[in-house]
Amino acid sequence: MKILVDHGAYDNFGDLAMLQAAMDRLRQVEGAELHVQESPLVWRRSNVHTVGYHVPLPDPVLHRKLRARVKNRLLRRGLRLATSAWRNRLYNGVGRGNSIGAQLIQTGTSQSVIARWCADYDALFIAGGGDMNDVFPQALWRCCALIHAFADQNKPILLSGQQLGPMRHPASVRLLHSALRRVTFVSVREPTESVRILLEAGVDRARMAMTGDDSLGIAPAEASEVGRLLEALDVAPGNFIAVNIRMGPYTTVSPRHLREVAGLVGQVSRDLNLPLLAVPISVDEGDSDIASARLMEAQLGRRLRILDRASLSAALLKGVLGSAHAAIGMSYHFATFALCQGVPAIALYVGDYYEQKAKGLSAFWGDQRLALSIEDLAKNPAANACATFTDPSLRGHLRARASEATSAWEDCFAKRIVLPLRTLTSERPDRSVPSQASSTAADIL
Repeated sequence: MKILVDHGAYDNFGDLAMLQAAMDRLRQVEGAELHVQESPLVWRRSNVHTVGYHVPLPDPVLHRKLRARVKNRLLRRGLRLATSAWRNRLYNGVGRGNSIGAQLIQTGTSQSVIARWCADYDALFIAGGGDMNDVFPQALWRCCALIHAFADQNKPILLSGQQLGPMRHPASVRLLHSALRRVTFVSVREPTESVRILLEAGVDRARMAMTGDDSLGIAPAEASEVGRLLEALDVAPGNFIAVNIRMGPYTTVSPRHLREVAGLVGQVSRDLNLPLLAVPISVDEGDSDIASARLMEAQLGRRLRILDRASLSAALLKGVLGSAHAAIGMSYHFATFALCQGVPAIALYVGDYYEQKAKGLSAFWGDQRLALSIEDLAKNPAANACATFTDPSLRGHLRARASEATSAWEDCFAKRIVLPLRTLTSERPDRSVPSQASSTAADIL
């Protein structure tokens, strides 16, 4: 049996953590071939294969070419509106017709009708992430196109740890709703907007679950390895405040916001008499947390320790955040890595995308103090942050919630994803290939 594993993990260690956790469990499906979309992870098992593909957005080719050349602002705006209208028309068509039709998929230098390409696989698994929204239209289209193609062929479609939304356009809502109604099972990582979207789409409650983030399924690095790294940075375990800020094309962080975040973390550092350590989650050129940390350092006006080693991994970053006294940052997985180890973390947000992340986190972990709008930083909330970090009951609450959440995530993944795939494998022996495991699972390049 051949399982296509789709994901949105590139140079972001939070996304890679979700993919790695899922793959560690999918490899328990005996006799299955896993065909995984390209990523920075290397899978050293004979039954795991890397496949490169791209589902292009349904924009007119002419518009894409003209948009790159037209300099006049009014003409460019007109082209954007025309492209958006074309895309929305197709989204509406797919949403109402519940079929992807003859859309194309690109693999290397060739292309094929997506339905024909998907016919070679027996099931679709989409790993956790925050891709199914209007912020990343390319990812939304890819996921929905794959779902419809597999559903048209009556094949299982399993999604785990998803953030659904924010949705900004009615046509996108219709496209997403139509895809969600066709999945076999979907779990979401937060109990707020994602659950609302599932219910609004009409997904049967028996086919959904709220499980938390897939990164709950990876263990942190060994304490000795984390300790050596922190020693090299001249910080002691339990005696530093981890910080993070995300700047990129999909965020709305302005220079003013950066100054106010720097002011907040600087004041908290002084009040608690603890050093700051910038911990990156994304190292992609377009939204590098290391580059953002250097900009924050300039605003602080003093040294900011920055974890910018070349040999980072999701497990190591999770270990570092589990060793912090507290954490203040914008990245979803920055906060999640800390919270799931009992470390208080305040998730900063600005804009609807990060607002959903932060408020979803605070709802999942059961404490509204864990989400803070960057727009409110002018009110000098450092005292409140320090009170949150020094609340003795909060750490105990987080540890108990983490234990409960991790067990629930493991149980759901085993029963709702691995078990059905095992059953399907046993029913289709003609498509199965015996797995031959090596000693190494996955490494970051």
